[in-house]
Amino acid sequence: MARGRRFMVAGVAGSLISFAAGTGSTVGAAGGAGWTITPAVSGLAIPRGVAFDGLGNLYVAESGLPGSGDHGLTQGAVDKYSLAGSAQRLWSTPFTSAFSSSEGGVDVIGPAGLSTVGNGCFHASQGQRNGCQVLAIVGLSSHEVPVGPFGHLFRLDAGTGSTTDLADVGDQDFDFTSLHSDLFPSDFPDANPYGVLVTRGGSAASRNTFVIDAGANTVDEISADGSAKVIAYIPNESPADDLPLRDSTPTCAAQGPDGALYIGTLDLVRNFVDPNQGWSHVYRVDPKAGENYLTAAHVWASGLTTITSCAFDSAGNFWATEMFKNNVAAPPGDIVRIPFADPGNAEHIGGGQLPFPGGIAQGGDGAIYTSVFSAGTTVANGAVMRVASG
Repeated sequence: MARGRRFMVAGVAGSLISFAAGTGSTVGAAGGAGWTITPAVSGLAIPRGVAFDGLGNLYVAESGLPGSGDHGLTQGAVDKYSLAGSAQRLWSTPFTSAFSSSEGGVDVIGPAGLSTVGNGCFHASQGQRNGCQVLAIVGLSSHEVPVGPFGHLFRLDAGTGSTTDLADVGDQDFDFTSLHSDLFPSDFPDANPYGVLVTRGGSAASRNTFVIDAGANTVDEISADGSAKVIAYIPNESPADDLPLRDSTPTCAAQGPDGALYIGTLDLVRNFVDPNQGWSHVYRVDPKAGENYLTAAHVWASGLTTITSCAFDSAGNFWATEMFKNNVAAPPGDIVRIPFADPGNAEHIGGGQLPFPGGIAQGGDGAIYTSVFSAGTTVANGAVMRVASG
């Protein structure tokens, strides 16, 4: 499979990665104009997804560090932290991850997207706040790595970190792309589920679970029995203006104020080939519209660069991480805020102080939290940074 080209770091990203890994870059307090950026948790091994429950606890997916050799297995984890006072890790549940390296770049794929669900996860929840659960998606599939949790969706008990296997999404998406290889003949069949989202409803019965597959380019709705239904295919764009095919590579979903899903894309190759970048899109998908999966995705915002995670804040603003956004005299990476009513008005926040951001979520204190060094490193220098206005 084309894992190295289709996702994250290995190969084409090697030249950018060496900027940070070779200098041992760290992160500290700083920020763009009007923003303060400070560490919340440090010492993480390639952190990706982040999420919060209604009590303000933080969950982090760590892909883990590469081992020796060109490829093999390593250990990642999903962690729970209390941020009351100094950060305290409450539990850590291990997950097997896979790594590969080529041409100076390294990629580790394991636990990635996170989403919280249940009483206790949301400030608006009713009754006792002790039923919180966390959903975690693990990348790839058994067709690429035949042993381990790859491609599976897990539920973790927020109190203990114990896991329940909910669905084998990776193999189902691999089968879908096998049947529809004409959609992307150069890369299909392929699967790499990366983002997960539980949509909020007025009752438990109205919640739905969606998985975003960066390899299959699909938005999947996951049923209670673990079956995955493709509700949208995120299209590629043909070569144009001396630029290669735009491999969309969707990575995340966020539920907008209108209830629809907003899907961010990585678009790795075209963003690297064009020094001006800005080839990533945000698509709107309405699961209730009943559209054909081939036409269900509609461009909502453009001009972004290598989106790896997305979220809406309580004011209705869309946020996204731009993992490889160029910075002058600083490692790549930024986050962006877009008003829901004005999707053409993107504000970049990081000021060069958020290298290789991977996950993003709003905390209970209203601040935005993003994981950094989600790529571009072989040591545990990852962190979760707090981004606050003023």
